[in-house]
Amino acid sequence: MNIIAKLIKSWWVILSIIPVINGFGIIHIGLKHNNPNWVLEGITYEVPWFFCILILAIYGSFSIQFILMLSITLIILLVGIIRSIWIALKLVDIYDNQEKYTFKQTQLKDTRAKTNKSSRNINDKPKNNNIKGCCFCILLIFIIFAVITIIRL
Repeated sequence: MNIIAKLIKSWWVILSIIPVINGFGIIHIGLKHNNPNWVLEGITYEVPWFFCILILAIYGSFSIQFILMLSITLIILLVGIIRSIWIALKLVDIYDNQEKYTFKQTQLKDTRAKTNKSSRNINDKPKNNNIKGCCFCILLIFIIFAVITIIRL
């Protein structure tokens, strides 16, 4: 794959540089590659902006709550930019090595179907429900921080 095609496939990284919508690029690539971890990560990058705008609407632009929340949000923006570039570099590696990352059918599937030793299909992946707990904890931390910031005058 040439460099132009790689840049076209990585256009979503530009969204991570734009301050208020920096999580939408990761949400887009997570939906495109069917990766719920990236979708939750993108949502996590958007939550501080929501609280920052909420505090701005309540207290104004020169309040200590807004300045504190804006500084935390800008740090998270920087983390989001770095993470987007990291994901894009990993995807470029995957685009370059398609044959390395693709799965091929083997005879094991046919053998299992014939012998009926296992009721589980080879392509079935175990479901991981720990992602919901992690996302809930991150959102809870941001909510607690926002409530404490709003309460402190």
